[in-house]
Amino acid sequence: MTTRDLIAASLKRIGVLDAAEAPSPADQADALLRLNDLIDGWATERLTIYTQTRTTWNLVASQASYTVGIGGDVNIARPVFIENLRFQDTTQTPALEMYLAPLTDDAYAAIPQKGLTATYPTSYYYNPTYPFGTVTFWMIPNVSYLQGVIYAATAVTELGLNDTIALPPGYRRFLRDSLAVEIAPEFDVQPSQTLVMAAMEAKANIKRANIRLRDLHVDPILRPRQTAYNIYSDTP
Repeated sequence: MTTRDLIAASLKRIGVLDAAEAPSPADQADALLRLNDLIDGWATERLTIYTQTRTTWNLVASQASYTVGIGGDVNIARPVFIENLRFQDTTQTPALEMYLAPLTDDAYAAIPQKGLTATYPTSYYYNPTYPFGTVTFWMIPNVSYLQGVIYAATAVTELGLNDTIALPPGYRRFLRDSLAVEIAPEFDVQPSQTLVMAAMEAKANIKRANIRLRDLHVDPILRPRQTAYNIYSDTP
């Protein structure tokens, strides 16, 4: 299915076109704008995003911060959500990927010496600045053989009229019915309750399919013991 086909199907869902009609160029252009508005909005909803991308980049010794976005230090679409950010030591064979603790705004602000350096960082802070996001490591790695590793939710990209839509099961109905409901007011049409419910059901199905199990992380400061408990000696 192409974007043109999707737009035609959406307009038929609200009765603007009959089975044999094709939308006018002006109607196609308006519908494409509304479709891409929807896609842009869905990028802020984690459960409408079906995949994540792992990307690596080289860390520069004693450089704390890196821009994330097309054309930035990390050349990917600026993420709304970072699933994980880690680093790897390329002197190991194979490279050894290691955990970094995420810092909240308050936790990063509370660090009194943000310029401390070390061989390995221990945590990271992601600031969703625009047009590039900003990743900051703490402590700042002072060696040149590390790579950053970012796991970022990868949203559906905006579409052109002639694009072929290739998405997982459920997205075709989700896009078609959501667009039909979205564009109906521009044609002075009140979408039926059946259509509205179908669009809501399609979105719920997508979100249900995109749920992933997550590990539970506990802030170290909340842990009463900093070492493993020994069940044999009854000591920490």
